[in-house]
Amino acid sequence: MNVLHRKYQDWIKDIPPRLYFLALIATFGGSTVGIDIALVNGAQLFFVKHYHLGATLHGLTTAATLLGAVVGSSLSTFINSFVGRKGALAVASVVAVGAGIMEALVNIWGLLLTARVILGVSFGIFSSTVPIYLSECAPARVRGMLTGTYQLSVTLGLFFGAVSDAIFVNVSNGWRFMLGTVIIPPLLCMTGLLFTPESPRWLIHKRRYPQALASLRKVRVTETEAIQDMNSIKENITKTVRERSSHSPIYKIITTPHIRHALVIGIFLQLSRQLSGVNAMLYYFDVVLRSAGMSISQAVYVNVAYGAGTVIFTLPMFWIVDRFGRRVLLVYTMPIIACMSLLVGLAFLGSSRVRMAVSIVGFLLFRLFYSPGLGPISWVITAEIFPLEVRSECLSICTFCSYAFNFVVSFSFPDMMEQMKTEGAFAFFAGCTIIDWIIFFLFVPETKGLDMEVMDQLFRQSWSSQAKQNLTQLDTLFPWFHSSSETCGSTIEVENRNQTAIDSIDHSTLKDSLEWKVTTESNEPSSPNHPGQS
Repeated sequence: MNVLHRKYQDWIKDIPPRLYFLALIATFGGSTVGIDIALVNGAQLFFVKHYHLGATLHGLTTAATLLGAVVGSSLSTFINSFVGRKGALAVASVVAVGAGIMEALVNIWGLLLTARVILGVSFGIFSSTVPIYLSECAPARVRGMLTGTYQLSVTLGLFFGAVSDAIFVNVSNGWRFMLGTVIIPPLLCMTGLLFTPESPRWLIHKRRYPQALASLRKVRVTETEAIQDMNSIKENITKTVRERSSHSPIYKIITTPHIRHALVIGIFLQLSRQLSGVNAMLYYFDVVLRSAGMSISQAVYVNVAYGAGTVIFTLPMFWIVDRFGRRVLLVYTMPIIACMSLLVGLAFLGSSRVRMAVSIVGFLLFRLFYSPGLGPISWVITAEIFPLEVRSECLSICTFCSYAFNFVVSFSFPDMMEQMKTEGAFAFFAGCTIIDWIIFFLFVPETKGLDMEVMDQLFRQSWSSQAKQNLTQLDTLFPWFHSSSETCGSTIEVENRNQTAIDSIDHSTLKDSLEWKVTTESNEPSSPNHPGQS
């Protein structure tokens, strides 16, 4: 135990204080998303009656931010390219504050809907930018932990939003105060951005080398480490720029097999999050508890406990994501997530007391395994698998898909509860999660410990090759099914994985890659700083 404690102390002291502060400020962006989910969860118990909304308009009002987020994620690429990661977060903060004030004050349903759509635009920008900002500033050894703070920020927002609901639930027009509380995190984010550095990788990509080195000095422990990372990032980015074609990033995404491969993985990660039913639970938690027999006040107070549990259950992720790996957490937690969704559904086949007790237990156990698993890992992997020259575009596409899928699920959930009943809706989510788990096991590679500049080498393998490689790890992932003790405890050193990612590629894949590079070199622009690239 003392050895583990010393190892943890040695590991944690390698993170400079400025990096902690940067992560804190970035989390306010994620908290904006989380706090609104909890706030509208409580406020809908009142504004649905106030505006006399049916099931369809109820779902549309609640999920309206997701429509705006689809737009915001599309705009995020251009905003990130021109004003950087800090600038994008500042833009999103301003939009969130304005929309939050508007939705709290309006008295016409159409204006409330408009305000929520505008608020959603900031969500799309936050979700596209925060994971990139964190992953680009963090050293490889703690990148998973730092990027995972985005998920923690969402859960913190959920908790404080639930507390706000509990404070205003018995206040006259309290739902307006609930909705207005959303402006607090973006105000804090705007203030904190004045004291945080810009992403060093974005600055190097824009050839602002002095500013990039100054930024690295703030987020690295020693001057030597900052200079080494500066040279490494600059070398890899220069090589990438030299090899890229004169076509736009979108054209490169479509025509480059390994980028396309990574993008499919990123999109599927976001799809699987939504098909787990997590956001349907979050947006309609109070509604589901009301259908289980609770009063409005009881449902809101239980939501506070649920929010607190969500935060607590997310904390282990910081200690395990860079130790056990991303893929391991997905493989171990997703079957349990599916079982808990099924448990929540089955609870509604019983009496009122059974529904209340079993559904709450199911919700909490769902979060216990979702919070250190599918929730943060989907964003950690998505933020680190794309090459820098198309990273903003790819993450924007993934965020676009995430919010599009989220809107479909959240908008349709009230109708699902009417048509399929609550038990049928959650059984559907459980079945989807099991299917996603099988696909994850076969096709998602491990990314722990790899430098971002060589991450794309993982996806130069074919789908079948990746599936075969993952199947060979059955003994390591499930050692209790194998009689040999030698399969247990196999650990890959971080220092060797960056080279292994390149060496493990089969020769035919490398040949295809080289043929593509020869083709693009014939179209190489005279200046590497082509205006179409970002």
